[in-house]
Amino acid sequence: MGPRLRRIIAGIVFVTLISVGLSGMTWAEEAASPNRPNPRNPWPALLQQAETLGLPTEFLTHIDPAFVNITFEDLRTYAAEYHPEDHRMILNMRLSFNEAGGALADLARMTHHDLALLYHELLHAYMDYLYADQQLTPLNAEDKQVLDFANSQMACHYRFVRINPIRQLKGATELRFLSDQDSWEVMNETWAVFVGWVLWTKLELFQGKLSDSPWTPALIEQWTDRLEKAVESGELLGYYEPDDPEERKVARKRFIAPSNGLTPQDVEHLLTKVLQEPAELVEASKGVFEAYQTGLEPPPACQ
Repeated sequence: MGPRLRRIIAGIVFVTLISVGLSGMTWAEEAASPNRPNPRNPWPALLQQAETLGLPTEFLTHIDPAFVNITFEDLRTYAAEYHPEDHRMILNMRLSFNEAGGALADLARMTHHDLALLYHELLHAYMDYLYADQQLTPLNAEDKQVLDFANSQMACHYRFVRINPIRQLKGATELRFLSDQDSWEVMNETWAVFVGWVLWTKLELFQGKLSDSPWTPALIEQWTDRLEKAVESGELLGYYEPDDPEERKVARKRFIAPSNGLTPQDVEHLLTKVLQEPAELVEASKGVFEAYQTGLEPPPACQ
């Protein structure tokens, strides 16, 4: 059993949240079975809609449909949360059908921002599934590769890290040796931030029409320009909520410094193993991170 999170929060915060009277309504509380299907289980419909829209679904098909429990609440601080202790994804009511909390809104009617938020959470669900009891959830070879890579990254790159105590001062860093929980959380959030960004950017470039839309050299050039700006601005840096309650009194979030941000290897695994993007996009994206890292101080050496 891998380390477990207290909570994972979405990286996208809505400026305005709509208050709705219903809250805490839930799906998939009972396991589905071939002989007794669960009509409230949203997973098959979610996959079908996502596939129709050309959104990535391969990694989602690996998750047991009864594994994730999706709920809706009138969240005021964050747009979404994920609680691995009970495999519960909490989405804001605005992502539910008619904002009533009974079912997921039609993906085709969601904004690009909302789809990016949803995929941020779906990446959390996938990582939770990989770290669940593998006697109950045996992994296929590809999932095992992602899990092995995650463990190797968590053993060093996301363990002994530099953080930005004051995010606006990028040059001011502190060394930290993270707990199992904090290490897993910062890797999980870093990866989920990138997955959400990938979805949003791709939807923007393709104007929402992803089905049968190939990458062209012009589109890859636009993608590369956007990625370079996102990396330079720190938009893709991950964060964690400190495991130490005393530190949480000082700062609710700790953002990772650029030296311990996404690596080219992270990018390659997420774009190929999770999002199934073509080789030309993977190489262009890795190139952005490789070029950016040449101007950074190296990450701390593992102890």
